[in-house]
Amino acid sequence: MDRAELAEMQATKGQSYWSIVRTQFRKNRGGMLGFWTIMGIVTIALLAPLLANDRPVICKYKDDVKFPAFATYVDNWVPWQGMRYWLKSLEVGDRYFPFSEHYEDLEGKSWKQVRAENDPELAWSAWPPVEWNPKKFDSQSIKVQPALDGEHLLGADDQGRDVLARIIHGAVVAITVGVVAMGIATFIGIFLGMIAGFFGGWIDLLLSRFVEIVMCFPSFFLIIAVISFIPPSIVNIMLVIGFISWTGIFRLIRGEVLRCRAQEYVTAAQALGIPSKSIMFKHLLPNAVAPVFVAVAFGIAGAVLTETSLAFLGFGDTSVPSWGEIVSQGRQYLAEGLTHLVIAPGIAIFITLTAFNLFGQGLRDAMDPRLRR
Repeated sequence: MDRAELAEMQATKGQSYWSIVRTQFRKNRGGMLGFWTIMGIVTIALLAPLLANDRPVICKYKDDVKFPAFATYVDNWVPWQGMRYWLKSLEVGDRYFPFSEHYEDLEGKSWKQVRAENDPELAWSAWPPVEWNPKKFDSQSIKVQPALDGEHLLGADDQGRDVLARIIHGAVVAITVGVVAMGIATFIGIFLGMIAGFFGGWIDLLLSRFVEIVMCFPSFFLIIAVISFIPPSIVNIMLVIGFISWTGIFRLIRGEVLRCRAQEYVTAAQALGIPSKSIMFKHLLPNAVAPVFVAVAFGIAGAVLTETSLAFLGFGDTSVPSWGEIVSQGRQYLAEGLTHLVIAPGIAIFITLTAFNLFGQGLRDAMDPRLRR
């Protein structure tokens, strides 16, 4: 044992497992780079309606302070149409919530028209850095090239939509699909893995054989086969990815539960007559869930890649701005010099996938003692 290993053992003596993992993770430069990059992408996604929108963030109109850009939060983050209508109609007394549909009532005019006409009812306003809606078409900006001194910093697509605005709002789609899809996969994998590992016997045999059958099919082609038979909505894409991507987490949890089930604290809990449900989820799960975090980090990257691939192939939801859809559109116009339609979203996809992979590798190295220096 060298001095570095001895010093590390003395420094970690008395610390909890998660304190050691946090300390080791902070020493991993790649993992920290991936973590802060993910935080940046999540921040852009959370602030997307305030960063790219054709409505002011806040303004005073008709002697009333309004928040027009906040109304698009519902459209960006709530995929269910019925819930959108309900949220936009909420009010307390005579006051509306910032995301209320009430703020869209301008007598048929857009906010840009109101500002351009110097409407006296508009006292003041604060606008987003990118004053374009990713879903609005502009017939005057068809296939506009990127220009630092122009209205479209990264140009416009074949329908006049601002590319930078679509990339910013595409982060919402990527993060939503990755988190929701892996949330579904994690829940299914943990639940079935706990049951198979704890009870064993024919239950374990049946579930394990079912998982092996599912893993025999190529995941991406299975997702395409399912998507082709259902309406192409972002909700269906998240559900399909989640219901197909749980097998790896199942095998991790099952293996950890099989290892932990032979420990003395489980035998003591069973001897005391503690119900199996409590043993599984209060004693075994906290000790078996650690490897799942690494799988989830890699799984989110895989879900984002799957969604962009589906959008690129034409199986995505055309009502949402997806990075894969932008690349697919730009591929048709490469001969015309519209390379920005491919390069800009391609860079966004590359940065996102690299960040989650670096974060997952750093987390894996911090959790596995064999991989520590």
